Amino acid sequence: MKIFNPISLTRVLALFAAISLVTVSTSCKRAAEKTQEKIIEKAIGDKADVDLDDEKIVIKTDEGTFTADANMQSWPKEIPNDVPEFKNGKIVMVNTQNMGEGKNWVLIFENVSPSESAKYKETLESNGYKINFTTRAGTATHFAAEKGNITVTFMGDEGGASISVGVDG
Repeated sequence: MKIFNPISLTRVLALFAAISLVTVSTSCKRAAEKTQEKIIEKAIGDKADVDLDDEKIVIKTDEGTFTADANMQSWPKEIPNDVPEFKNGKIVMVNTQNMGEGKNWVLIFENVSPSESAKYKETLESNGYKINFTTRAGTATHFAAEKGNITVTFMGDEGGASISVGVDG
């Protein structure tokens, strides 16, 4: 007669339970992602291809591709070198759009110092950008700058900011 060591058996059962939970969790997560993809595709139209992966979403249509990536937390290398990098604060998300011959990036920042919007505006001007408009309301600042086929829009308030960079084909 074989005698089982209860401690070994407990460890094996615990390991089996943990592996089972991870497997179920992973397959449930993947099933939930597939369901969300189908819902988004129906909302946009059946001609959309949606891919959800953790904190990233990619939507492809006949008009172009939209990507929102919360894992990307750095200044995109694809942004033209003519656009000065905004180095204050922390990037928490980057969205990209490829539409026809144009491309657009939206960078979301947190922990931005209030004085940095004015400094970034000056940096754009010193790099040859023309400021098209500036709006201030309370602590909020919004401005747009243009140089050739590149448009940069800055919106900032209460420690957060977003920068949109658009390039027309």
